[in-house]
Amino acid sequence: MHDAKHQASTTEIQKRVLFVGTANTTFRKGIGLCYNRDYATTALPAGSINGERDNRVEVPSTSNNRNFAGVLADNVTLPSTGEAWVTINEPGSTCLVALGANTVINTPYLTCLAGGGNNTSRFTDKGFLGRGSVLPLQTVTALLEDGKAGTGSILHTDGKTMTVSDSSDFTVGVDKVLILASEDEGTAKKLVVGVYDIASITSPTVIVLSTDARSTGTASAALSCSYIVIDGDNDLALAYLDTGLESGLVTWVTAPNAGDTDYAPMMGGVSYIGGGLDIAADFDIDLPDGTIYGERIGFILKGTLATSDMTVDLNTNGYRLNGAALAEFNTMDDAGDACFLKWNGVWRTSGKVGTGTAEA
Repeated sequence: MHDAKHQASTTEIQKRVLFVGTANTTFRKGIGLCYNRDYATTALPAGSINGERDNRVEVPSTSNNRNFAGVLADNVTLPSTGEAWVTINEPGSTCLVALGANTVINTPYLTCLAGGGNNTSRFTDKGFLGRGSVLPLQTVTALLEDGKAGTGSILHTDGKTMTVSDSSDFTVGVDKVLILASEDEGTAKKLVVGVYDIASITSPTVIVLSTDARSTGTASAALSCSYIVIDGDNDLALAYLDTGLESGLVTWVTAPNAGDTDYAPMMGGVSYIGGGLDIAADFDIDLPDGTIYGERIGFILKGTLATSDMTVDLNTNGYRLNGAALAEFNTMDDAGDACFLKWNGVWRTSGKVGTGTAEA
C-alpha cells in the first residue's frame, strides 16, 4: 500500500544538547551551532574526562569553527541562566536551515557563518564541503537585497540610518538586516556585525535600524558596510546537512582603512573580505602554519579595494600551483579575487581566482 506520509518525510538525526548563550534571547530555528570541545571547569580541568565537551554547544565563532554540531530544530528562548537543553539536527540530516542567501534546489552548497552576534550563524556563502555546509533541497528567494560588495552606508551620527539600494519590498518589524562587515576607521570606529530589526523606512533608499549598529567611538563620516536584507517570512529552506571533514565554516573580515600588517585569520574554512573601500596601505593577512594535515583555508574579496591591495602572507614559505616557492599572495584588489591553500606540512596553493591575484 502506498504510504504518502512516509514518502514525504525527511531523515532528521537528532540529539539533545546544552545550548549556552545570551540570556533572555530567542534563537532562530535552523541556525548553526558548534561544540565547546575545550570546555573545562575548576573541578574538571582540561586534563579531566568531561562528557560535556560532547553535548555543550554555543554560537559559532572563529575559534570553534571546526567543531560544527548541527542546527537548531526549533526556535528557542534562553532563560535568565543563559542555558537550556535543546534539540539539534546533526550532520547527515535533511531538515530546515536558516538562510542568508537565495537557494536553488540541489545547487550550490552553502556554509554556516561564524562570528558576529546572536542569530548570525545562518547559511550565507559558499565554503568548503563537509560538516557545516548544506545542500539546498528547495528553491527559496530569501534575500530582499544583496549588498555584500560594500554598497551599504550607515550614518555615523546615529548608527541607525542606513542607505540601501531599494527598500520597496522591505517590511518593518518583519525583515532583518544582517551586517557582515564594515568600514574600519580605526579603534572602535566601525559597525558591529549582527542581525538588526528595521524600525522604519523613510524613503526608497533609506531605512532606520531599531538599534545603534556602531561600536564605541564616533566615525568621522558615514561607514560603508557589506550587508544583506533577509525576508523574515521566507528565511528557511529544506537542506541536506553535509558530513565528513569539518568545512571550517565561513566568516567575514573588515579591511581597515589604514591597512594592517598583523591580522590573524580564522584557521580553516573560508574568509570573505568586505570591500568597496579605499585603503591607505595593503591589508596584510598573516597566515600561520597549519596544524592538521589536509587543512583547507580560503580568502575571497567581495568588493573592490582602491589605492592598496589585500595580501596573504605565509609564515613559512610554501608552494605555488606550478611548484615554485610561495611567500605570499598579493595584488588582490578586485571583487572576486580569491586564493585557496591546503596544508601538508607547508601551505600549497590549491586554487586562485582573478587576473590580479599574483603569487609571490
